[in-house]
Amino acid sequence: MLKKITAPGVVPAFAPWRIVVWLVMLLSAVGFVLNGYAAVIFGKAVVALTPEALANGGPDPRIGLAWSLGYVVGAFIVMALALGTLRWREWGRTGLRIVAVVLLLWAAYTAWVAFDQWRQLGAVLTQPGLPAELLAMGQKHRTILLLGLSLKLVSVPVLGWLAWRLGTLRVREQFGQFAL
Repeated sequence: MLKKITAPGVVPAFAPWRIVVWLVMLLSAVGFVLNGYAAVIFGKAVVALTPEALANGGPDPRIGLAWSLGYVVGAFIVMALALGTLRWREWGRTGLRIVAVVLLLWAAYTAWVAFDQWRQLGAVLTQPGLPAELLAMGQKHRTILLLGLSLKLVSVPVLGWLAWRLGTLRVREQFGQFAL
């Protein structure tokens, strides 16, 4: 592995991609905490689960526990890769590039699904005779869908830019890896 050599007193140039890596790390930390808490709640529900409740067709908290634990592990991996990238580790840069593409694809897919739900909910809410309480709840849910859709639409190009930027020659040289 090549070692990064800099002259004494030379300050590294401003790198906007590092800010995006910080944001990815912080957002994955938030997801880690939220899903960790959800895993605790689902774990308590699994302990309290009775065979009779499952036989009666009640919701199975084990499914929620599995999803929460999966998200906790995923968020931890993203945090570790982002931290490795911020500490100038080549494995962090390479891994975070892959994660950025996976998150880009996931955000694009879930944005498409959210847009479809937003349209369908809009069609349902225009039907006459809906109770005011149901209409207000539907409008609130539609606003939340639109907000999430907007954030995902912003994240898709940002994650694409990050994946591209982490693979450029200039950034790779900062990590001590030179192009062949």
